[in-house]
Amino acid sequence: MARPKKPTKYLRRKKVNILLVCDGQTEQNYAKFVLNECLSSKDNPVVITPKIFTKMDQALRYMDRDPKDFDAVLFLRDLENDQLSQTQINNLKFKLDQVAKLGKKKKEKRKWTVFYNYPAVEIWYALHFCDKISACRNAGDSERQLKAAFPEYEKPMPRNKKEAEVFCINMDKAVQRSKKLNITAPLPYANQLKSHKPLTNPMTEMPELIEFIKKVKPIS
Repeated sequence: MARPKKPTKYLRRKKVNILLVCDGQTEQNYAKFVLNECLSSKDNPVVITPKIFTKMDQALRYMDRDPKDFDAVLFLRDLENDQLSQTQINNLKFKLDQVAKLGKKKKEKRKWTVFYNYPAVEIWYALHFCDKISACRNAGDSERQLKAAFPEYEKPMPRNKKEAEVFCINMDKAVQRSKKLNITAPLPYANQLKSHKPLTNPMTEMPELIEFIKKVKPIS
């Protein structure tokens, strides 16, 4: 006799698989050791696979090889400088268009989107340890602010679960602090790039990325 099916409420929810395409190892480590720890639970399992790819076809080839079915493909990019050439801006727009088209393909159920930091993810790191962030000319400025707030920092922390603990403890504080940043000066190219929040100096869309991941559901 076939075993009766359990009611839906007793079925364990399938885990969410997310591919996060990063600029560098700092972002990759944060996703691997912090986001996976903080955003996954027994009732809502989430597996974030962070990879460093510079071209879209690299990500697509990886997805073809990987046995997991990804429910979302997210891109995390550092804008790095307050002055970008039109060629650099056009390259960013081209990548945005690529992501948008992939998300709109027929029968495509995965979520595709891009998140930005200006000038770099170190701005987000600094918000784990301090309330105020100053305007930056480039990525070097953001790292200097981080080291002033957290002298123990060494790039590309966190390199392991132990180093990730302080970031996990303070992640919710970083989210709240990011909402209180009184930044009104737009980046010169802000109106040329579609984003989840205004592109200002400085800014981070890490809270939006975190909230987005929390809302992703298994597609099958």
